[in-house]
Amino acid sequence: MQQMNNTNTTIHGTNMKLHQIDLNLLLALDALVGLKSVTRAADRLFISQPAMSHALNRLRATFDDPLLVRTPQGMQPTERALYLQRGVHQMLSQLETHLNQPEAFDPRTSQRRFTISTTDFVECVLIPPLVHHLANAAPGVHIDIQILREQVPEDALSNGEIDLVLGFDEDMQIPAYLHRETWLTEPLAGLLRAGHPLAGEALSLDQLILLPHVFHSPLGKSGSALDSFLAERGLSRSIAVNSQSYMSAAAIVSQSDHLFILPRRVASMMAGFWPLRLLALPAVLPGYHLNCVWHPVRDREPGLAWLRALMRDLMDKVAAEGAWGASSDRGEE
Repeated sequence: MQQMNNTNTTIHGTNMKLHQIDLNLLLALDALVGLKSVTRAADRLFISQPAMSHALNRLRATFDDPLLVRTPQGMQPTERALYLQRGVHQMLSQLETHLNQPEAFDPRTSQRRFTISTTDFVECVLIPPLVHHLANAAPGVHIDIQILREQVPEDALSNGEIDLVLGFDEDMQIPAYLHRETWLTEPLAGLLRAGHPLAGEALSLDQLILLPHVFHSPLGKSGSALDSFLAERGLSRSIAVNSQSYMSAAAIVSQSDHLFILPRRVASMMAGFWPLRLLALPAVLPGYHLNCVWHPVRDREPGLAWLRALMRDLMDKVAAEGAWGASSDRGEE
């Protein structure tokens, strides 16, 4: 690559400083010109095709050149694109070699702050034992929780604004290129207020449908895997109240004749906080699946790999011990 003085590069006879360029665009330039395809370039950088098309438009505006031109033989780079890509590719190769040895991560001395996008299920079940563990094993490590939205935050996962996403159930659409592990699968349970006129320790499917429901919707959705299961059988339930909080939903049920369906582990916890009865549901109903999602470009980052392994182990222990540290859940009988 030609020597650049004062980190400047010359474009059409004027000097442009590197801080004036989004350096992520240089990665896009290298992939676009090298592969001569927006689709393949997007796949290489693990971003969507529209995002890569947007990057190409920004590159064209930055360098005042079409860069890639559509021809009968496919997309072909301009002379300027070839000139720019030679220098950029050499620079990126040198940088990759320099960064090939990842910085070691020592949880005992690290002051790192991790950001997790998740739901209140994880905040109830997994974050408490995680914080307890960090207090002794990694006292300088901090955890920030962000509310999980309906769409996977792909860009934030890629650039490190969010480290992990936890909480998407099986009915959520997760892009195939992202890494995903299922850390927990458990049945659903029902909660009714103490003194509810419906007797018994279990609900039939007919009873479930007849009762009004409080629907827990942390992502703001109007349906769930349970609703899809019912719809496939020509059935539906009556949603009387929508709530985005386990605590508020449980409080509503404690003072009404509504039914609240949620993962059994959290149902057991809520039954300990409020005057509620825990009821078993038909075994044919779909269960709850806790998924961990992260971006492949950060798969081998030492700190993130440590956090994933730690949280996965803690989730395994929570699942084995039950909601209250006992050998079995309430409502197991």
